[in-house]
Amino acid sequence: MTTASVWDPNAAGMEMKRKSSFSLLDNMPRPMPESDEHPATMEKLWKLMETYEPNDPESIQKAFARHLEYSLACTRFNFTMADAYRAAGLVLRDRLMESLNDTNDWYRTQDVKRGYYLSAEFLIGRHMQNAIVNLDLEKPFKDAFMGLGMQLEELFSEESDPALGNGGLGRLAACFLDSMATLSLPCWGYGIRYSYG
Repeated sequence: MTTASVWDPNAAGMEMKRKSSFSLLDNMPRPMPESDEHPATMEKLWKLMETYEPNDPESIQKAFARHLEYSLACTRFNFTMADAYRAAGLVLRDRLMESLNDTNDWYRTQDVKRGYYLSAEFLIGRHMQNAIVNLDLEKPFKDAFMGLGMQLEELFSEESDPALGNGGLGRLAACFLDSMATLSLPCWGYGIRYSYG
């Protein structure tokens, strides 16, 4: 599941191999930073954060139950499909955050130039299904939620389209962001925070 990009994940080192397939890093040790920024007193914290979140169905189910109860204050008796969607989104976000942190750390150590794209509109579509596909976690997520008696499609239908704009410029901005991500360019997209749509 690799695409042509401006860097080779095999040559870039362990921290960037996630780009070619996130699921290959299931519960692997995370790379240690080269700099000695953190004192030895942080060693316990580093030990607690040394592995990636596991991506097997049972671990996804446990993370889902944890977020449902502890992040959203629901119990197994009183949650809706909207709550289930939010909890699944938090499970997915945990994995995305690992990738974001590793990517930003790699860019920082390489001292790369960054591009910034400002647009008033972004028609990006729904996030959840796109993120699961991009992380190469379709099968583990599908198996995990089927084991809990839920279909991923039910969760996907709970997500509303964040149409931030109303036309071709918003779609163009989203295409630019997708292209930059596909090429692994160190770019950020900035927009306007709308209060009233």
